Amino acid sequence: MRILLASSLLLAASVATAQTPYTEDSVYRGLGGKQGIARIVDSLFEISLADPRIKDTFDGFDIPLIKERLAEQVCEYAGGPCKYTGKYKNRDMKSVHEDMKLNNLHFNALAENLQIAMERNNVPASVSNRLIAKLAPMQRDIVTAGGGAPEAKPDHGKFIATGGVSTVEGSAGGGIVPWALITGYGTRDSWGASAFATRVSTPDYKLLSYGAAVGIGDRVEVSLARQDFEGELAPLDRLRIKQDIVGLKLRVAGDAVYQQDSWLPQIAVGLQYKKNKGVDGLAALGITSVRHLGAKSERGTDFYVTATKILFEQSLLVNATLRSTRANQMGLLGFGGDKESSRKLMPELSIGYLLTRKLVLGAEYRRKPHNLGVDNEKAYKDIFLAWLPSRHCSLTAAYADLGTLTVFNPKTQRGAYLSAQLAF
Repeated sequence: MRILLASSLLLAASVATAQTPYTEDSVYRGLGGKQGIARIVDSLFEISLADPRIKDTFDGFDIPLIKERLAEQVCEYAGGPCKYTGKYKNRDMKSVHEDMKLNNLHFNALAENLQIAMERNNVPASVSNRLIAKLAPMQRDIVTAGGGAPEAKPDHGKFIATGGVSTVEGSAGGGIVPWALITGYGTRDSWGASAFATRVSTPDYKLLSYGAAVGIGDRVEVSLARQDFEGELAPLDRLRIKQDIVGLKLRVAGDAVYQQDSWLPQIAVGLQYKKNKGVDGLAALGITSVRHLGAKSERGTDFYVTATKILFEQSLLVNATLRSTRANQMGLLGFGGDKESSRKLMPELSIGYLLTRKLVLGAEYRRKPHNLGVDNEKAYKDIFLAWLPSRHCSLTAAYADLGTLTVFNPKTQRGAYLSAQLAF
């Protein structure tokens, strides 16, 4: 069984028949030709034989022969002048793997080790991503086990960055827009979790957001967040508003990573229940509640549907979210208002460019309703850089534009956004 498992993990079974190889040789040249591919395969084995997730599967194997076959496969797949000569060349991927009972952890471990091997050999991220785009759809045929009840122990099996970072409202996504990705690094056979702290500072205000989330079976996400909003400049220098947010997200269709041969994105639906804790510091102005600012309620629920796609061929992550909301400034100024109280559908967008496996540069846009006469609410926007040195931590820095916040300090609020996340 271990021999069969290792054979599968090395993709030694008819890689060329699973997908169509590139018809031009730009990826082959980007990998460094035959010599470059040989070095990448050597690095792959060095990494995998030290990887506790899969190292035991190589016991008793003819490693030099497997290296030779794998180099042939990568060369052919990348559009090079090679042909795979292994014994499985005339069999389809699914029939080779149907009895091997492999799960997503096995598949992802080898694919990630291949990414690391390419990094170590100075392969450009754009070239590495194109090769991964060809390999990713094989997951449907190679992974034949799992999908049952999640294991008690987290498996840390998802690709790095595919748990997203934490939004200021607690759910997995970008900084201000939720994505269809599920938090943490647990595969469909396990679970994962994350905790975060975010600070947004503008000339007149400061927002501190912190919380935690759990992802179960890479399908369900539950999040909790607290927002502390403070004024920095008179007459709102004593302003203090707190808000609690409980989030729930359910992945309902698609896969953002594996379905590289389809335009179907990963789709999730979610809700965020928000409870405003009142207004402090403005009692002298007769304001102790968001109702005194014109809001209809101190609590409300946002509903949203979101779609996320990672396009490895283009090194892009794209996301679109549609939110049904009555929230004023995310709920910090209550829900509904003297101008408008009904729900509105608000679009939210994210795009990120994968500079490397661990570095993403992107931008976000979030439109919001204008319900209050005292607050000429505008859209949120940001430009962000997310760095994920490991699965366990990430840092996101951004330049954020929060629009105007109340008529007391009517100028546009722009400033720094910094978020830290711990995840497993």
